[in-house]
Amino acid sequence: MVEWPKDLVRDIARRRCVLVVGSGVSRQAVGTDGQRPPTWDGFLRQANQDLPGGAQPHISAAIEEGDLLNACEWLQQKYEHSWTGRLRNAFSAPRFAPASVHKTIGKLDTRIILSLNFENIIDVALQEVHGGTCVTKRYYDEGVSEFLRGTERYLVKVHGSLDETSKLIFTQRQYAEARIKAAPFYNAFDSALMTHTFLFIGAGYRDPDINLVLENQNFTYSEAHPHYFLASAGLHNDLKHSLRANRNLQVVEYEKIDDDHSGFPDAIEELLELVDAEREELSRSLEW
Repeated sequence: MVEWPKDLVRDIARRRCVLVVGSGVSRQAVGTDGQRPPTWDGFLRQANQDLPGGAQPHISAAIEEGDLLNACEWLQQKYEHSWTGRLRNAFSAPRFAPASVHKTIGKLDTRIILSLNFENIIDVALQEVHGGTCVTKRYYDEGVSEFLRGTERYLVKVHGSLDETSKLIFTQRQYAEARIKAAPFYNAFDSALMTHTFLFIGAGYRDPDINLVLENQNFTYSEAHPHYFLASAGLHNDLKHSLRANRNLQVVEYEKIDDDHSGFPDAIEELLELVDAEREELSRSLEW
């Protein structure tokens, strides 16, 4: 059982929560050959190993240290024009089908989902759950900030999409450029952090773009209600304390059970049951 905070359940039930999904959510999908999507660091590690002459030590070190932006930039430079093909072969060609947990996430009906992934696994699941009514936006789209005040259900691709690889964000330079060129999105993101509760699932606590926004807001509004970060059990208390103190993230833990994190879908199912029960109560009390 996961100890889901009552405040979080309440905010999801009232659609005052933004879900942020990372590569750990995509990992639950399975391709036609039984293959699972790689995590971002796993993809970079394999790309490094496949370099002519073998893995470059400085790139290996950067990956192990969590410096994925520089590792990715160096690998992209080395692969040149073949980089796009490598991305699509890893994240698109295996035809990953959404798993039941992707549909469970859609049934939480949070209205706004921010995806850190650039494949379309969660996209397909959301359209199925919501009958094709989910509006998909990319960080660079005109009118992307519509998700903040609009009445539709929105999926926002924070790092771009494989449909337009030239605008994917995964290097230090691309992050810096995006924060200037896509200012409307980042302004809306900032505003959403102030007005909604965020729940990060399948996401890494090292994502540089997310960390910058969270840290800036935490020190500007130190009294703010916490956001939540779902992680497999085992994070040491010092790290939990740092996440809470520096990024206003409260950790919620689940038992991963095995290397495929089979406990993750169970955790999301438990959350859905709690949210449905809360919405039942709200429908009776009308205390929205």
